[in-house]
Amino acid sequence: MGGKMDSQVNGVLCSISTRGRYDTTLPLAILSVIQQTVKPNKLVIFDDNPQPRDLREQQHYLYLFKLLDQHNIKWECLFAAKKGQHHNHQMANLMGYTWVWRMDDDTVAEPHVLETLLKYTNDNVGAVGGSIITPPDHRIVDSTGKIDNIGSEPNCQWGILTQVKQADHLHCSFLYRAGVYDYNLALSTVAHREETLFTWGLKQKGYEILAVPNAVTYHLKNPQGGIRTHDDPAPYDHDQKIFDNFIKYKNNTIVVLDCGMGDHIVFKRVLPKIANPLVFSCYPDIIPGASIAMAQQLFGDISHWNLYQKMDQWKWTQSLQLAFEKLYLPLGYK
Repeated sequence: MGGKMDSQVNGVLCSISTRGRYDTTLPLAILSVIQQTVKPNKLVIFDDNPQPRDLREQQHYLYLFKLLDQHNIKWECLFAAKKGQHHNHQMANLMGYTWVWRMDDDTVAEPHVLETLLKYTNDNVGAVGGSIITPPDHRIVDSTGKIDNIGSEPNCQWGILTQVKQADHLHCSFLYRAGVYDYNLALSTVAHREETLFTWGLKQKGYEILAVPNAVTYHLKNPQGGIRTHDDPAPYDHDQKIFDNFIKYKNNTIVVLDCGMGDHIVFKRVLPKIANPLVFSCYPDIIPGASIAMAQQLFGDISHWNLYQKMDQWKWTQSLQLAFEKLYLPLGYK
């Protein structure tokens, strides 16, 4: 179900994944998108509810959809696969837009948030986020935003930002460069640490991650719905182990060669260019490394290292060696 047909291949997509919040905070989130001083090109709502509704049959949503039409914001509601919001945001990541503004379904953005975030975008920026405040709260948080300190300090977005901060990761709601790095789909339906892993991955690709002032989004933390439907600690533990392994090897370039013998031979020309590689290989006699099974055990989803999947996504027409370089070498490598 949707509004006007969308032929836009660039611009800004707003992505909201929702579960259990039809009648609480989701309408507030949508209204805050409508009221932005700079509008996104399109809003996609991924419906992860176990018993989804057709929102076009709900009167208050019809009003919101009319307002989206009034403001020339294309819109679509998609019945999602109920695998967790990381699967939904990955779909948005690959929809062909230059930027994706991800919002939670219990967030409300002040009217100038998107306009402010866009002002900080350039060719070197991978993601931009503002303050994420649970009202009433007016704190200024002293936080580095560094991945090494994630267990000992609050997230730098959890307070009123007064200056631009170069961060290692963002959470909850932010604007990001689409199609560069993938969400880890091996995480549980809880998707614990999914935003951290995703934005840290953009950082590892060589892009700047910015936390900026004058862009406040209110995180209402609705007690029902979302990940708060889960009280079993096992999924959180599963996801935390994957996250811990990424951090353990954060100073390595992780290389997963789940591909053919000829591909390994081509990759031999790329390997010397890679900083501190940690290699997982199908043909260790050609490229020494640990097993692919070990990569899956450590990092869960290894599909974002699948070169042929990425070449299809990129509509690649150049050489295999250049594709390997695009996948594994950082932004600006010469």
